[in-house]
Amino acid sequence: MRFGVCTGLENVNRLAEVGYDYIELGVRPGLMPEADEMEFQKVREQIAKAPLKPESYSGFIPGDLRVVGDVVDFPRLSRYVETACRRSSEIGGEVIVYGSSGSRSIAEGYSRERALAQIAEFLDMAADHAEAYNMTIVIEPICWREGNILRTVADGLAMAKRVNRPGIKALADLYHIYQEEEPMQNTIDAAEWLAHVHIAEPVKRSYPGNDDFDFTDFFTALQKAGYDGRVSCECKFDNFDADVEVALETMKTYI
Repeated sequence: MRFGVCTGLENVNRLAEVGYDYIELGVRPGLMPEADEMEFQKVREQIAKAPLKPESYSGFIPGDLRVVGDVVDFPRLSRYVETACRRSSEIGGEVIVYGSSGSRSIAEGYSRERALAQIAEFLDMAADHAEAYNMTIVIEPICWREGNILRTVADGLAMAKRVNRPGIKALADLYHIYQEEEPMQNTIDAAEWLAHVHIAEPVKRSYPGNDDFDFTDFFTALQKAGYDGRVSCECKFDNFDADVEVALETMKTYI
């Protein structure tokens, strides 16, 4: 497995010192999909000098750029996704995480079936751009605390199968799995579609090793699924420089 942390580029040197394999940046600060090339060039230059590459990105679609609802600006969405995929590919990226609950949350009284159809339409368009640049977009389930559609790994898997494109895969996030009380079997069942993992100590959403939480069941499920890819810490840190070291040591004890 390869380990990374969801954080800003200002922390990349510390992650490299500790022994992480990559950094996971946010799409907006890391790829600036609605900024011109000159503005993005500053980020490109920083990444070129960085000791780790941003192999993955999260925080894909901003809340003001709706995927679900009566008003969806599809041309803007397409431009945004194309730019994000192209720029990510140019600087070593491979995965973009589609959680973005603000873009897909359902208003009261809105048709769930229509919302799912709109998400599928969006992901089919996104796959066009992802596949053109050898990128993969992974569907992140968002638990009931933060979202009201695609809440489980099983939901994400069903959507990935519905879209059925090489550029669209599933993600397992331990925090959301725990909050939804989802069985680990669902992660095992997603084996052929599983392309990215997020991890946190799921009670407090803190870093692995901050508490006595036992990650055995989660890593066993990943092993049974045959997963040997990226695992990103998406969590809170109390003292970043020290805590990322504890997190990496803790995760490695399970493999």
